[in-house]
Amino acid sequence: MTDNTANKVGLVDEIYETLRERICLLDYPPGCALRERTLAEEFRVSRTPIRAVLQRLEKDGLIVSHQGRGTTVTTVDLADLRDIYFMRVHLADAIAHSHPHTPKPDVIAELERLEQLAEAVRHKPNYRTFAQITIGLHKQVQSIIRNKALKEFSDQLFYQTARIWFLLLPDLNWSEELEDVLEELRTLRRQLAQGNVAVVGRIHSTYLSLVLSRLENAEQLDAISLETAE
Repeated sequence: MTDNTANKVGLVDEIYETLRERICLLDYPPGCALRERTLAEEFRVSRTPIRAVLQRLEKDGLIVSHQGRGTTVTTVDLADLRDIYFMRVHLADAIAHSHPHTPKPDVIAELERLEQLAEAVRHKPNYRTFAQITIGLHKQVQSIIRNKALKEFSDQLFYQTARIWFLLLPDLNWSEELEDVLEELRTLRRQLAQGNVAVVGRIHSTYLSLVLSRLENAEQLDAISLETAE
Protein backbone atom coordinates (compact mmCIF):
# COMPACT_ATOMS: atom_id res chain seq x y z
CA MET A 1 0.00 0.00 0.00
CA THR A 2 1.46 3.36 -1.01
CA ASP A 3 1.63 6.27 1.41
CA ASN A 4 -1.01 8.12 -0.64
CA THR A 5 -3.39 5.16 -0.52
CA ALA A 6 -2.80 4.69 3.20
CA ASN A 7 -3.56 8.36 3.79
CA LYS A 8 -6.83 8.07 1.88
CA VAL A 9 -7.84 4.97 3.86
CA GLY A 10 -6.97 6.71 7.11
CA LEU A 11 -9.02 9.75 6.13
CA VAL A 12 -12.06 7.63 5.31
CA ASP A 13 -11.72 5.84 8.65
CA GLU A 14 -11.46 9.13 10.51
CA ILE A 15 -14.57 10.61 8.86
CA TYR A 16 -16.44 7.35 9.38
CA GLU A 17 -15.65 7.33 13.11
CA THR A 18 -16.70 10.97 13.42
CA LEU A 19 -20.04 10.54 11.66
CA ARG A 20 -20.81 7.29 13.45
CA GLU A 21 -20.28 8.92 16.83
CA ARG A 22 -22.44 11.90 15.82
CA ILE A 23 -25.26 9.49 14.96
CA CYS A 24 -24.88 7.64 18.25
CA LEU A 25 -24.90 10.87 20.27
CA LEU A 26 -27.96 12.06 18.35
CA ASP A 27 -26.11 15.02 16.88
CA TYR A 28 -27.67 13.52 13.76
CA PRO A 29 -31.08 12.41 15.05
CA PRO A 30 -33.30 9.78 13.35
CA GLY A 31 -34.57 11.07 10.03
CA CYS A 32 -31.77 13.62 9.70
CA ALA A 33 -30.58 14.01 6.10
CA LEU A 34 -26.87 13.57 5.36
CA ARG A 35 -25.79 15.33 2.18
CA GLU A 36 -22.60 14.38 0.39
CA ARG A 37 -21.78 17.92 -0.71
CA THR A 38 -22.26 19.41 2.77
CA LEU A 39 -20.09 16.74 4.37
CA ALA A 40 -17.44 17.06 1.67
CA GLU A 41 -17.25 20.78 2.32
CA GLU A 42 -17.03 20.27 6.09
CA PHE A 43 -14.19 17.77 5.90
CA ARG A 44 -12.57 19.50 2.91
CA VAL A 45 -12.52 16.40 0.74
CA SER A 46 -14.09 15.31 -2.53
CA ARG A 47 -17.37 13.42 -2.56
CA THR A 48 -15.57 10.11 -3.20
CA PRO A 49 -14.39 9.46 0.39
CA ILE A 50 -17.72 10.75 1.73
CA ARG A 51 -19.53 8.27 -0.48
CA ALA A 52 -17.31 5.46 0.86
CA VAL A 53 -18.10 6.51 4.43
CA LEU A 54 -21.84 6.62 3.79
CA GLN A 55 -21.71 3.16 2.26
CA ARG A 56 -20.07 1.83 5.42
CA LEU A 57 -22.64 3.55 7.66
CA GLU A 58 -25.46 2.09 5.59
CA LYS A 59 -23.93 -1.38 5.90
CA ASP A 60 -23.92 -0.83 9.67
CA GLY A 61 -27.64 -0.06 9.57
CA LEU A 62 -27.15 3.50 10.82
CA ILE A 63 -28.30 5.28 7.66
CA VAL A 64 -30.44 4.40 4.67
CA SER A 65 -30.35 5.65 1.08
CA HIS A 66 -33.62 6.52 -0.64
CA GLN A 67 -33.80 6.61 -4.41
CA GLY A 68 -34.12 10.24 -5.39
CA ARG A 69 -34.45 11.41 -1.77
CA GLY A 70 -30.89 11.19 -0.48
CA THR A 71 -29.60 9.57 2.71
CA THR A 72 -31.16 9.72 6.17
CA VAL A 73 -30.30 8.45 9.63
CA THR A 74 -32.28 5.34 10.58
CA THR A 75 -34.46 4.80 13.61
CA VAL A 76 -33.92 2.00 16.11
CA ASP A 77 -36.68 -0.50 16.67
CA LEU A 78 -36.46 -0.95 20.41
CA ALA A 79 -38.52 -4.12 20.21
CA ASP A 80 -35.48 -5.71 18.52
CA LEU A 81 -33.02 -4.54 21.16
CA ARG A 82 -33.43 -7.63 23.30
CA ASP A 83 -32.28 -9.82 20.41
CA ILE A 84 -29.28 -7.60 19.71
CA TYR A 85 -28.27 -7.53 23.38
CA PHE A 86 -28.67 -11.29 23.56
CA MET A 87 -26.12 -11.60 20.75
CA ARG A 88 -23.83 -9.05 22.41
CA VAL A 89 -23.83 -11.05 25.63
CA HIS A 90 -22.66 -14.17 23.80
CA LEU A 91 -20.11 -12.29 21.71
CA ALA A 92 -18.61 -10.89 24.91
CA ASP A 93 -18.32 -14.43 26.26
CA ALA A 94 -16.43 -15.38 23.09
CA ILE A 95 -13.70 -12.79 23.75
CA ALA A 96 -12.05 -15.04 26.35
CA HIS A 97 -11.69 -17.80 23.75
CA SER A 98 -10.27 -15.55 21.02
CA HIS A 99 -6.79 -15.15 22.57
CA PRO A 100 -7.26 -11.45 23.39
CA HIS A 101 -4.41 -8.96 23.14
CA THR A 102 -2.51 -7.84 26.18
CA PRO A 103 -3.83 -4.31 26.80
CA LYS A 104 -1.61 -1.29 26.27
CA PRO A 105 -1.04 0.97 29.30
CA ASP A 106 -3.27 3.67 27.82
CA VAL A 107 -6.26 1.28 28.00
CA ILE A 108 -6.05 1.17 31.79
CA ALA A 109 -5.53 4.95 31.90
CA GLU A 110 -8.61 5.50 29.74
CA LEU A 111 -10.74 3.25 31.94
CA GLU A 112 -9.67 5.34 34.92
CA ARG A 113 -10.57 8.54 33.05
CA LEU A 114 -14.01 7.12 32.25
CA GLU A 115 -14.49 6.28 35.93
CA GLN A 116 -13.77 9.90 36.82
CA LEU A 117 -16.19 11.08 34.17
CA ALA A 118 -18.90 8.84 35.60
CA GLU A 119 -18.22 10.05 39.13
CA ALA A 120 -18.64 13.63 37.94
CA VAL A 121 -22.25 12.98 36.86
CA ARG A 122 -23.19 10.62 39.69
CA HIS A 123 -25.54 13.17 41.29
CA LYS A 124 -26.40 15.17 38.19
CA PRO A 125 -27.81 13.03 35.37
CA ASN A 126 -26.30 13.75 31.98
CA TYR A 127 -27.42 11.34 29.27
CA ARG A 128 -24.92 12.53 26.69
CA THR A 129 -22.05 11.96 29.10
CA PHE A 130 -23.41 8.51 29.91
CA ALA A 131 -23.47 7.68 26.20
CA GLN A 132 -19.90 8.94 25.80
CA ILE A 133 -18.82 6.73 28.71
CA THR A 134 -20.40 3.64 27.17
CA ILE A 135 -18.77 4.42 23.83
CA GLY A 136 -15.40 4.84 25.55
CA LEU A 137 -15.85 1.58 27.47
CA HIS A 138 -16.75 -0.23 24.28
CA LYS A 139 -13.62 1.04 22.54
CA GLN A 140 -11.38 -0.25 25.33
CA VAL A 141 -12.97 -3.69 25.25
CA GLN A 142 -12.65 -3.72 21.46
CA SER A 143 -8.95 -2.91 21.73
CA ILE A 144 -8.12 -6.32 23.20
CA ILE A 145 -10.12 -8.45 20.74
CA ARG A 146 -7.76 -10.32 18.44
CA ASN A 147 -10.25 -12.14 16.19
CA LYS A 148 -11.11 -9.79 13.29
CA ALA A 149 -14.59 -11.18 12.56
CA LEU A 150 -15.56 -11.10 16.24
CA LYS A 151 -14.25 -7.55 16.57
CA GLU A 152 -16.15 -6.26 13.54
CA PHE A 153 -19.46 -7.90 14.49
CA SER A 154 -19.17 -6.74 18.09
CA ASP A 155 -18.52 -3.19 16.91
CA GLN A 156 -21.45 -3.21 14.50
CA LEU A 157 -23.92 -4.46 17.11
CA PHE A 158 -22.74 -1.93 19.68
CA TYR A 159 -23.32 1.05 17.42
CA GLN A 160 -26.73 -0.26 16.40
CA THR A 161 -27.81 0.07 20.03
CA ALA A 162 -25.71 2.98 21.35
CA ARG A 163 -28.47 5.54 20.79
CA ILE A 164 -30.94 3.86 23.15
CA TRP A 165 -29.68 5.60 26.27
CA PHE A 166 -31.13 8.94 25.21
CA LEU A 167 -34.53 7.30 25.11
CA LEU A 168 -34.39 4.83 27.99
CA LEU A 169 -32.45 6.59 30.72
CA PRO A 170 -35.19 9.09 31.68
CA ASP A 171 -37.39 6.11 32.60
CA LEU A 172 -34.68 4.14 34.41
CA ASN A 173 -33.02 4.56 37.78
CA TRP A 174 -30.08 6.88 37.07
CA SER A 175 -28.14 5.91 40.20
CA GLU A 176 -28.51 2.23 39.42
CA GLU A 177 -27.45 2.59 35.78
CA LEU A 178 -24.46 4.76 36.67
CA GLU A 179 -23.35 2.45 39.47
CA ASP A 180 -23.45 -0.52 37.11
CA VAL A 181 -21.21 1.14 34.55
CA LEU A 182 -18.87 2.41 37.29
CA GLU A 183 -18.61 -1.06 38.74
CA GLU A 184 -17.78 -2.53 35.35
CA LEU A 185 -15.13 0.12 34.68
CA ARG A 186 -13.50 -0.49 38.06
CA THR A 187 -13.59 -4.27 37.73
CA LEU A 188 -12.13 -4.22 34.22
CA ARG A 189 -9.39 -1.79 35.23
CA ARG A 190 -8.37 -3.90 38.24
CA GLN A 191 -8.30 -7.14 36.28
CA LEU A 192 -6.36 -5.65 33.37
CA ALA A 193 -3.88 -4.05 35.76
CA GLN A 194 -3.27 -7.54 37.18
CA GLY A 195 -2.85 -8.99 33.69
CA ASN A 196 -6.08 -11.01 33.78
CA VAL A 197 -7.07 -10.15 30.21
CA ALA A 198 -8.93 -13.46 29.67
CA VAL A 199 -11.67 -12.47 32.13
CA VAL A 200 -12.56 -9.20 30.35
CA GLY A 201 -15.11 -10.88 28.10
CA ARG A 202 -16.86 -12.61 31.00
CA ILE A 203 -17.00 -9.38 33.01
CA HIS A 204 -18.40 -7.44 30.06
CA SER A 205 -20.91 -10.22 29.39
CA THR A 206 -22.13 -10.05 32.99
CA TYR A 207 -22.93 -6.35 32.78
CA LEU A 208 -24.50 -6.66 29.34
CA SER A 209 -26.72 -9.34 30.86
CA LEU A 210 -27.96 -6.79 33.41
CA VAL A 211 -29.02 -4.49 30.58
CA LEU A 212 -30.66 -7.39 28.79
CA SER A 213 -32.60 -8.28 31.94
CA ARG A 214 -33.94 -4.74 32.20
CA LEU A 215 -34.90 -4.73 28.54
CA GLU A 216 -36.78 -7.98 28.97
CA ASN A 217 -38.73 -6.47 31.85
CA ALA A 218 -39.61 -3.28 29.99
CA GLU A 219 -42.89 -4.15 28.32
CA GLN A 220 -43.21 -0.65 26.86
CA LEU A 221 -40.35 -1.37 24.46
CA ASP A 222 -42.75 -3.33 22.28
CA ALA A 223 -44.55 -0.17 21.29
CA ILE A 224 -41.91 2.55 20.95
CA SER A 225 -39.01 3.47 18.71
CA LEU A 226 -36.17 5.92 18.83
CA GLU A 227 -38.27 8.32 16.76
CA THR A 228 -39.94 9.38 20.00
CA ALA A 229 -36.64 10.79 21.22
CA GLU A 230 -36.65 13.56 18.61
